[in-house]
Amino acid sequence: MEFKMKKLSLIAMAVATALVGCGGDDSSSNNNGNNGNTAQRPVIAIPAQGQFIDATIEGLHYTSGSKKGFTTADGQYDIDTNIANVTFILGGEINGDVDGLVIGNVSPRHITTPFEAAGTFQRSVNLARLLLTINANANDQLIVIPDAIKSPDAAMISALKRITLDDIETSSVDVLEKLGKTSADLISAEEAQEHLGESLSGLKRGSTDKLTHWAKGSNWAFVDRSASQRVRNKADSGFQLVIHADRTLGDEVFKKTVGLAATTFTAANDLLLVHKGSNDSGISGAFAAQYLTCVKENGTFSWSENEDNKKPLCNGTEIAVAPELNDVASGSGHYQLSVTNPLEASTIDKTWSWTEIKEMGGAYACMADDSCTEQTLTKFEVVTRDDSDAQDNSKMQKETISGSYDPITDVYVQTRSKEYLNGKYQGRVEEAINFIYPVEAVGQDRYVDFIGTWRSVMTQPGCDEVAVATYTFNANGLTTTGKELNGNGRGCYLEDLNETVSYQELANMDYWWFTTNAAGASKATLDQLNTTIRWNDRDEGETVDNFKINRFSYIPAGKNWDRGVLVRDTLDSQGNKVHTQTLTKK
Repeated sequence: MEFKMKKLSLIAMAVATALVGCGGDDSSSNNNGNNGNTAQRPVIAIPAQGQFIDATIEGLHYTSGSKKGFTTADGQYDIDTNIANVTFILGGEINGDVDGLVIGNVSPRHITTPFEAAGTFQRSVNLARLLLTINANANDQLIVIPDAIKSPDAAMISALKRITLDDIETSSVDVLEKLGKTSADLISAEEAQEHLGESLSGLKRGSTDKLTHWAKGSNWAFVDRSASQRVRNKADSGFQLVIHADRTLGDEVFKKTVGLAATTFTAANDLLLVHKGSNDSGISGAFAAQYLTCVKENGTFSWSENEDNKKPLCNGTEIAVAPELNDVASGSGHYQLSVTNPLEASTIDKTWSWTEIKEMGGAYACMADDSCTEQTLTKFEVVTRDDSDAQDNSKMQKETISGSYDPITDVYVQTRSKEYLNGKYQGRVEEAINFIYPVEAVGQDRYVDFIGTWRSVMTQPGCDEVAVATYTFNANGLTTTGKELNGNGRGCYLEDLNETVSYQELANMDYWWFTTNAAGASKATLDQLNTTIRWNDRDEGETVDNFKINRFSYIPAGKNWDRGVLVRDTLDSQGNKVHTQTLTKK
């Protein structure tokens, strides 16, 4: 359903509006306050059964501890209440093992949708596209997985494992061919979004038990983290991936500029209190590239005083972009640079009244009303609103929003796509993901700890091979055993993998979050695991650059947040995918 409202949420205001090509900057109000005795966190019972709904889906394989099988005609699956996660696989049993496309690992819940399973807006919509396209039922109100997928042969398993949800158009070709279809049959993103809206809007999902700690007066501290994902500048242009960190200017620049939008606040009795150090403001495009260039030259970054045409300055003058950043400074390439605005970190504690907070909607509205439950926090909405100060319909925006609360992780996840319907940026689309979660006290945070054993599966476009390996993380770093994919220009091949690397060595490459958090070298925040980084894979002594882009996606599952699926895509400077790796904890 669609409805108009003046403001959507603090989240919607906090996500950076990245003005590509000419660059841009944005900021929103912050708040702060005290902490007293905190409200008791309730215990939400784990359901014994759940449903997977895009439409209702029959024949999707699930595993939950001792419970496993295929979803029924009602989309139902059984849950082992002693296990903190459910794994969904598009595939079936072969040679005694279940294999195929791992859609996602989720915490036990009453209803799972593509958004909980797949993560980002793009991946979730693409999952819906795939499921609708392969539907063996004539009516899309019930999606039936074909028998060729539920009882697969080895060729089908290989094809399923090579599907990647962020480039469904190319990676699904083999599976579609085996089902007698072509890529031309693939349902469009627009059709899939419309279908999701019809299936999920107004659907009541989850427990109605009150979340007493998600309420004004609970005195709980919360962290709100966000990461932009993709941007489309105009209706007739393609999407650009947002790059959040860039190592191509050297470690010193990287360390000074790496960081993501984050706000810490306390739900006090009379006020929502946003704490000193919060920063939900970003700069992007050419402006972001000029900022990094200024840092490289050890300059002082600032903005011009012309409010109608603000420009970034370095030591008081305009600065040219470093050549290494030209590809991510332009609005016409495959990527867009977006970093946290260093001048917008809150230097004092600030407060908002709960009346103001309620107007922001979403999770903040139910906090203000003391009405947060899994059900009120978990909803799909399409919102059309006027973002102009004059409210004269001059800045109309359409936002497609999926909000989901997980009572096991105690995390609220919002994936969002915002389209500009008129005005200066008509046709522009921005996609982002947000995580909100309580912490024990201001200054604390929560993390995904990689220590443990993970299963790695690596695929490569145009390659029939699938590399499986074991990744073991300990206090010092990573040890790998198994197989990896390599190529020699004439094709791909499997090669033995057996090496040990430190966390610092991993951080120097694409796993950039290792060693960046004071809580431990092996830990990462949720927004860090949903970022894209650019780095130079040039060996010492070489003179030719070898820029690589790695894109990560992760949705937490399980009590310790470490039961999700980490997706790592490697791309070249032209936006072409080199390979995809998934990591799941054993």
